[in-house]
Amino acid sequence: MDIFPNSIDDLNKKIQGFVRDITRPESEEKAAIYTRVSRIDPRHHGYSMDIQPDRSEEYARSKGWDIYEIYADPAKTGRNSRRPSLQKMIGDIRAGRVTVVVVHRLDRLYRNLESLLKFIRMIKGYKVRLVSVTEQIDTDNWWGRLVLYVLGALAEMYIWQASARTREAKLERVMNGLSNASFRFGYCNGLCSTCKDPNGKDYCPLNGGIDRVESQRGRIPVPHPIEMHAVSLAAHLYGKGKSDLEIASDLNSHVFRLPGGSEVTFRTKGLPGQTLPGPFSRDNVRDIIRSPFYVGLVAHYPTRPLNMDDDVENPKRKGLQQPLRNKRQPQILQKGQHQAIYPYELWEQNMQLRQSKGIAPATKNRPKRDYLLTGVGRCWVCMEQAGTQASLRGSTGNTGTQYYRCATIHDKGKKGAQQDVFLEIGGETVLASSQSNAWNKLIESHSSTLRADKLEAQIYNSVGSLEVPSTWHEMIMAYYLSDHGMAEFERENYNLRQELKRLQDMYTSGFLTQAQFKDRATAITSELQKMQPSANAEVREIIPFLNEFALTWGKMTSREQRILLKVMYEAIYFDEQGTVRPVLVNAPFDKLLGVAA
Repeated sequence: MDIFPNSIDDLNKKIQGFVRDITRPESEEKAAIYTRVSRIDPRHHGYSMDIQPDRSEEYARSKGWDIYEIYADPAKTGRNSRRPSLQKMIGDIRAGRVTVVVVHRLDRLYRNLESLLKFIRMIKGYKVRLVSVTEQIDTDNWWGRLVLYVLGALAEMYIWQASARTREAKLERVMNGLSNASFRFGYCNGLCSTCKDPNGKDYCPLNGGIDRVESQRGRIPVPHPIEMHAVSLAAHLYGKGKSDLEIASDLNSHVFRLPGGSEVTFRTKGLPGQTLPGPFSRDNVRDIIRSPFYVGLVAHYPTRPLNMDDDVENPKRKGLQQPLRNKRQPQILQKGQHQAIYPYELWEQNMQLRQSKGIAPATKNRPKRDYLLTGVGRCWVCMEQAGTQASLRGSTGNTGTQYYRCATIHDKGKKGAQQDVFLEIGGETVLASSQSNAWNKLIESHSSTLRADKLEAQIYNSVGSLEVPSTWHEMIMAYYLSDHGMAEFERENYNLRQELKRLQDMYTSGFLTQAQFKDRATAITSELQKMQPSANAEVREIIPFLNEFALTWGKMTSREQRILLKVMYEAIYFDEQGTVRPVLVNAPFDKLLGVAA
């Protein structure tokens, strides 16, 4: 390529080529117009999908820019980049088809300041600038960038506040016995005269009639005269052992006779303007069986915390959205203001039946294995030779005998566990996955398995011989009554003693008569005598269990024993012969067991 100009005209062309990306003429700008709304609401037109492109297009044409394309993301959040039209626009930017992005308002692009700044840095790399019509922001100048940072932060603050208000409002509705769901199969809003329920006209016999008084003008859901029978039928069929798929088939073939003699077939609810009513699937039945709403309860379920993590150019990257655990397990169950469709006892029975169905047939009759030392058992070989904390893991042999295995041995035998692990052995850093002599020696020092009964017997007998001093009884009873233990009783004692001292000072100073002082002092003294945990008749019933701790320990379930061990012990080390070596005991149990903390 010839880099030297052949003439003055040639020189001018080369200079224009070098500065084209820096000082681009207005007539050469290719504008991308981006629009977005969080939800479609016909009552508000200020930022509608019609107004935004009109204003942006008008602005772009007033500047003499060509409109390359209008990108629209209706009903999409501005918290992240998971928007199809936004990603299409980013693709066009990277392809060099766009030179300026025009938005009606900055928050139409992002309500996430970090993502907004990433977007700005990204388009800057492609010589593209951002222009906001309403705020008069142009990222080509420093003032525009300053205003952009401020407005971006305000847009993000709105998201955090709106999220907090929404969560509070939903929880408050549940605590007041109201549901957060607008449309729920089996119920309607009771506004029969203006009914917009998909299962209304030509289906519901009350459609177009008088509004139902019990709905309190649509505030409380009321049972749908037809759907409620489908819900009740599904619940009773499930209680008789039918599967979700079988129940769906029964509902789809069931014919319901209306009061006038006409007949209709059960169908799903559907959503207005989104989905039409149709036949039942196993998923529909599963939702009906699980929901406590049909037995007169409203539930508050776990919600994912507001997550603003985002990847502008790769929004579907794994790790950005953490999975929500136990999302179907209600955090709060509150008595609702609506009418139940079937009894609570049947729902509870169906939930137990559903839980039992989740167990595989091969393991259904197999007894649950509990390993007493889970969480506290440690391998002394790994600690002594490699200085590492390796836990003991429970396993069951083919004959049903229970064993413990060191995690180091267990992981070594796992298929595909080839990641590099470095250990300090004998003052030397060793790659555990290599065939070093130190590593082989460490493995050979282990026993492949340790019988669980031998290990557990040593700890079982030690804890079983424990005696709880009588001086501890008040403290234990205090924790039985309150999570704060004696601290709460001592605080109340202090307050009462201060009140008694104040009365004495008032009596000495002549502000109280002797009779007044004695009357109030007697009441406070009586309260002080009650400020001992043992004064509570209910809590005194646990004293025999404390005096006979060995008997109490023997009556505990394996799960309760395991929990108590984790409270008492930080770690219990066993050598390759299965003998107890050092133990780390938490205070104050170290004194009871005669072990140095």
